[in-house]
Formats: sequence, structure tokens, C-alpha cells
Amino acid sequence: MKAFLDDRRLLRGPWQAFERDVARLLMHAGFDDVRVVGGSGDKGADVVGVKNGEIWVVQCKHTTTAPPSKQAVQEVVEAGTYYGANRMLVATSRAVGGGVEAEIERYRRIGINVELLDPSRLATLTREVPEYPKSRRMLRPYQQDAVARFREGLTDTGRAQVVLATGLGKTVVMAEVVADLYRDGLIRDNRVLVLADKRELIRQLQFGFWHQLPKWVPTHMLSSDEIPTFDDGITFATVQSIVGRLDDLPRYGLVLIDEAHHIGSASFRRALDALAPPMVGGATATPWRGDGFDIDELLGRPLVQLGISDGLQRKYLSEVDYRLLADNIDWSFVQEISAHNYSLNQLNKKLLMPTRDEEAARRIFEVFRGEKRRGGIVFSPTVDHCESFAGTLRGYGLRAEAISSRQEARERDRLMAMFRRGDIDILASVDLFNEGVDVPDVDLVVFMRATHSRRIFVQQLGRGLRLSPGKDKVIVLDFVTDLRRMAEVIQLEKAASGPIERLPLGHNLISFRDASAGSLMLEWMKDQADLILREGDAQLELPRFEFPAPPQPGSVQ
Repeated sequence: MKAFLDDRRLLRGPWQAFERDVARLLMHAGFDDVRVVGGSGDKGADVVGVKNGEIWVVQCKHTTTAPPSKQAVQEVVEAGTYYGANRMLVATSRAVGGGVEAEIERYRRIGINVELLDPSRLATLTREVPEYPKSRRMLRPYQQDAVARFREGLTDTGRAQVVLATGLGKTVVMAEVVADLYRDGLIRDNRVLVLADKRELIRQLQFGFWHQLPKWVPTHMLSSDEIPTFDDGITFATVQSIVGRLDDLPRYGLVLIDEAHHIGSASFRRALDALAPPMVGGATATPWRGDGFDIDELLGRPLVQLGISDGLQRKYLSEVDYRLLADNIDWSFVQEISAHNYSLNQLNKKLLMPTRDEEAARRIFEVFRGEKRRGGIVFSPTVDHCESFAGTLRGYGLRAEAISSRQEARERDRLMAMFRRGDIDILASVDLFNEGVDVPDVDLVVFMRATHSRRIFVQQLGRGLRLSPGKDKVIVLDFVTDLRRMAEVIQLEKAASGPIERLPLGHNLISFRDASAGSLMLEWMKDQADLILREGDAQLELPRFEFPAPPQPGSVQ
């Protein structure tokens, strides 16, 4: 039985797939953290892995005819210095010549050890590593049920959909179903296509699938700058790359759509119409679409549907301590308005004042240090803001960096590696963390960005919901204080409350220094929550309030 790293990959590449297969080999070999970092600005490394507390860097050289040059050895030594590596290796698709061996010996004589993974050694390791990596996830009961239902939907009707909140393992479920179907020989032509709408997302998906796949299932990527050299196995592709070459694609026995709420777009529907797979399935954490398209039309009704509230109740998601913060509430406005109708935009402008960045940074510092947080994500409104706000946080002594689309992919990889190792306290971003990023150690989420999209809000909140050893809860600091956001949080609190009198979102949901103001605002928001969450700019009718005039505008904490 062939393995994912065999003669086809060594002889035909492409080089990007060779790098990833070397990374996958390290995963099967028991490494704790493996990242593909090759590309512009990689400082000589293509793969970085961590095992038993040691950092390994690998320089991968895929050549089609000539043997690799001795420059590969020089590059991996440079990478070892940059990443502070304990082990340095050169992996090659062709047998090396005397130049590489002489260079390795030259460095050995000055005390620098460079190891070689030539085709023979790679083949031996591929045979010796376990069929599944040790990082393979054991399925939780609800995941076992989701796998069974998803598989049954695909094999019985050719359609299947699951809705699982961020942190509940939708990638694990999809990968396990694919592995199960492969084991039973139920995938026509032995080909699977996994579609998403962003290149970063398909890279993350491929890495996520590896944890659940046996080593005899190869994987590929199809994007604007990479085309697979053979087709059997699983191809991960952007929908844009598929639409551009529909006439050249092979037949796929199964097509899966990650973040399936995108399936209503014209590009996804065109791709599915042209591919006409016998089985099509999708998974999403946020099934709502702004254009009103019903994804059930293409995938059928969800066979499993578990939201954030279900995960909180069952202890599969981290407890949330949600804190809404603002400078000031204009209670004179509340008292004056009687029973007039106001839109959400009018109320937000008249009733709530945003907290300034300097005050927000001070509060973040106090929470991070005082409540011993391990890692935080700030969601900013713009790239300019995330860069300047990271600087403000550094002024308070926090190790903060901005991560955005302005940076090259390798720089973002470097920042993510530092963040995972604990070398960075807080990353500020705009949208990069919305989908497809697994950062389970995050225990502080900060909202500096207003959004009326329920999908984006849930995606961003989900970045902090994953469980992690030693993680007590995720603290959410929401400096936006938008009425629609407040209603969303209150709805989440209601849904997450189990049969006992306990609120998983903690006691900091909305707390006011002025008790009368707090009671008024919270009760009013509970009454209006359903209306606020409807589409459009809802008109709200506020009742007449009869209570003593507060001494000063009550601040929210």
C-alpha cells in the first residue's frame, strides 16, 4: 500500500507538496508542533517542528533532474540561527552529490551538525512511522454521532450538512468521515475535493485533516500557484482555482465544502454544477448568510446542529467571562425620550460612547497581568488601527504585535509561531482570525471592532472557546458596546443557561456602578433582544421609565 510520501511525490513534486509531506512525516513521527514556513523571507527554513522541547528546522530541496546544491546546507544553518534550532536537517528528493556531503562535513568540523534526509532515509521513515499520528483526536460522543450521521447522509442521499460551533471539531468530523469512506472503498475514483474560499483556509484544512488520516491517503493543494501532479487522494482547493479550470479537472467521488455558509455564492454553485459529484457535504459553524440564501437547498437540512450554547452546557467549550465596557451612558437621554421610536444607529450614537484606545489598553494590561492570561487576540476595525493599537499595548509593557494582510505570509507564520510558543502576549488583527485558525491557548479576546454580522461575531468569539490544558476560561473584553452586540450576548447567555441557575458567561456580562441604571438597561435589553437580532435597522420603542434621577451618568464596567 502506497504512502503519502512515495516515488510519485519525490519524482514529480510539486516542490510545495514535497515540503508539506516532509512536515506531515514529522507529524506522524510524533512532533508536537509542525509548521510549513517555506517561501520568501523564510530565513532558510521550509519546515519548523518542535519535539521534546527541541526546535527542528528542515530545508527541503525538490529537484527534478540534478542533485541539490551545497547551498541547501548553508541555508539550513542560517535558519537554525534565526529560529534558535536544536536540530538542522536537509531533506532532498534526489540523492545528494559530493558537494552537499563535503559541506556537511565542513560544518561538522566547526561544531555545527547538519543531518541529511535523502530519498532512502525518507522512504524508511515513511514505512516506520505509525499509520496514524499520535495527535489523532479521539472522538467525543457528539462527534461520533456527527460522523455516523454525516456518513449516512452522504452514502444514502448524496448530501450531508453538519453545523458545529467553532471549537467543537467540524474539521475532525469531516476528516474522520473521509478516512472512514476510504477504508471501506466507498469513494468513486479514489478522489476527494475539499473546497474553501481562501488559500490560508485550505492550508489550515489540510493540516487539520492530517491528524485523522491514515498515512496511505495522499493530500494535495490546488491554487493559483500550485497544481497537483497526480490526482488520487484528497485535493484541497480554493473555489476560485476550481472555477478557472473546470474543463481540466478529473472526476471526484466526494466534494466537501468547509465554511459551508459560502456555498450560496455564484462561484460555489457554478463549481458544484460543473463537477456534479455523487456525494457533496458541508460543515459550518455559522450557517447564516447576509443575502438570505438557504444553504439547505444544496446540502439538505443539518443532520447535526450544535452551537456555542450546547458546547458550553456540555463543557466542550471554554467558559466565557464576557465583559461589556464603555465610558459613559447618557441616562438623561433615556429619561427624556418617553415612548418614541429610535433606530439602532440613533440609539448607539445618543446612548453609548466608545471607550478610547488608551483607556482600553490600560484595562487590557490590568486584566492580562492581574488575571494571569496566557495569550490574547484583539480584533481591530482597520489594519492601521491594529498596528497603532499594538504599539499602545507595548507602551504598557505587553509583548504585542500586529498581524495583517500587509505582511508577507512568512512573516505571519513567524509571528504565529512566536505566539504559540508564548513569545508574544497579544496579537492584534482585523479579519485573519475569523476562520480556519486553531489557537486553543487563547484565553483573552478583545473586541475593538463594531460588526452587525452575527456570523463574524460568533467566528471571532470562537477564537477563544477551544479547551486547552490549564485554561480556566476565556475573558472577553468588548469595548464596542453596540446595542445589537449587547443583545447577541444576552441571547447567548439565555441559551447557555442550563436547567440549573448558573450562567456560563459569568457574572460580568453587564455590570454598572449605578444599580438603578444597570437594572433598567439589562431588563430593557432582554425585552428587546429578539427584535434587535432581526435583519435590518430595527426600530425600537422604549417604555417610559419611572425611577429617581441618577446622580451622574452611570459608567459601565
